[in-house]
This record gives sequence, structure tokens and C-alpha cells, in this order.
Amino acid sequence: MRHWPGVSGAIRVLADGHINDTYVVGERHILQRINRSVFADPTAVMRNLATALAHTGGHLLVAPIPSCDGRSFALDADGDCWRLFPRLASRSFATLPDAFLEAAGAAFGGLLATFADFEGTLEPVIPGFHDLEHYLAHLDGAPKSGEVSAELRQIDALRTTFQPSAERRVIHGDCKINNLLFHPRERSVLAIIDLDTLMFGDPAWDFGDLVRSTFAGSEEANAAAALSLQRFERLCRGFLAAFGDVDEVGRYAAAPAYMSFMLAVRFLADHLRGDAYFKVARRGDNLLRARSQLGLAQRLHAATPELARIIDSVARGDGR
Repeated sequence: MRHWPGVSGAIRVLADGHINDTYVVGERHILQRINRSVFADPTAVMRNLATALAHTGGHLLVAPIPSCDGRSFALDADGDCWRLFPRLASRSFATLPDAFLEAAGAAFGGLLATFADFEGTLEPVIPGFHDLEHYLAHLDGAPKSGEVSAELRQIDALRTTFQPSAERRVIHGDCKINNLLFHPRERSVLAIIDLDTLMFGDPAWDFGDLVRSTFAGSEEANAAAALSLQRFERLCRGFLAAFGDVDEVGRYAAAPAYMSFMLAVRFLADHLRGDAYFKVARRGDNLLRARSQLGLAQRLHAATPELARIIDSVARGDGR
């Protein structure tokens, strides 16, 4: 830990996450190596984080601990980018309990609201991120195998269903439930983490990913939970209370299926290309993830009219 004098302790791997390498140092710090196979310029990731912190003043965001040269990161002899964060006393959930749904929605909705007046610039860190056509082209160019024939047929049947939307404002870009740290005793969010994909995009994408991850859980290789309209409504109440009015109910209602489908395409392409992007514990994990997300996308797509009804009802304050 020569880049952070005074920080010491046993180092153990934290297995959460599909992209970066994360470690717990002692019990007070989180050390992370940014994956250069995904982020070609990790220092751009850190510059974007500094921009976000300067804009929000740090509300619900965790600032990295400066290294010995005063920077927010350190580069090792191999050119890898490392960063250190304080480890907060907190809770996280693989599946959100009902009692935390509104707090989760409010945290991400509030973050989006905070950036509504952002007029600065952010550096693109992943080409084509959240661009469905880009991912479909990546899948189409991957080597095929008979084991994925059913999944490819399902994707072909849905590939023209989801229409891309325009970039509108700053979004988190990865609104998964495991990117929320909750108070250890209260039903409140302490921090929103993993702002590596902070970008200009459609806030409906963040809403959609929040809904998707609520039903998929933090490990997408498992089958997604049954779609509960009651749980969806509680997410909506928290999100809209903090975010404000949505400009087009139908776009937000379609976003959960869009995000699930796009992630299914990404998982399947990565499986066919040898698991080069997402971390896997064993061969086949990305195929399981693709199957789970495809099933969820189909269920969410079928439920889109009902989701739109709920969003509209919550936005109008019905039941309050």
C-alpha cells in the first residue's frame, strides 16, 4: 500500500461485481483496480468521478482517498489504475426487501435530479454503452454454437421491438441495487457507488435498470424473481418523489424490458466470445445470465401497459 501511507491490514478479495477487481483492506478500506479491458482510459473514469463530486458536493457519493501524490488514484508499474475508498458501515442486498424499495428508488431518482442542471462535460469511457444496435452488431459478429440456438431465435424475435431513445441528461448508467449501500440499522441509503459509467443518456434507462435489477437480483445467473406489480409501485413512488415528473410515461414503462433485453444480448455475445468482458466463476455463467435476462425482458415487455398505468397513477398522486 505504498501509494497510501498509513493504510494497512490484511487484504482479501471481494467477489461482488462483474468488471473491476475489488479488495477489502483491513476492515476500513476498499481497494479497487479498474479493468482496462473494459475502460481503455481508467483515468477518464476518475476525472468523471471528480466532476460528479464537484457538482453534487458529495451527497450520497463516496470520494476516493487521495494517494501520496494527491491524486484520486495511483498507477502501478504495469499501468493499472488503482483507487482507495473508505469502507462504510452499511448493508447491501442481493434482493431488496419490500421495506427498502422506496428508499432505493428515491436514491437513484434523487441523484438524477441533482444532475438535472449539469452543464459541464463528461468523457465517454465505454464506446457504444447502452446502444442496443451496437450490442446486436457485436452479437451478430460473434461465432455461433448450437447450444444458443433458442436464445438467438428469441433475440431475433425481439430485436426490432425496442426503440433507442435520445441522450437527454447525466445518468448514473449502472443503476443496480447492489450499487446502493444502506444504513446498517435504518431504511435509508448511505451511498450510491460505482459511478464508472456516469454518462449523458436517457434517465429512463436508469429507471429501467433499477427495475430490472430489483427483479433480477445482483447475480443475474439466477432465475429472476416473479414480477410483482406491488413491488414495482413502491419503487416508482420512491423514484418519482425524488426525481419529479417524467416527460413520457410510455418510455419509462418500456425501459425495464429494454434494459433487460440489452443486457441479455451483451451476456450472450460475451459467452460466445469466450467471456472476455464480464467476470465468470465458471464457463456457462454468461449463458445463464443471458437466459435469465431474456426471460425477464419478455415478462416486462408483456407487462408494459400495466407498468405504464402504475407510473401514471403514481405520478398523479393516486392513493396518497
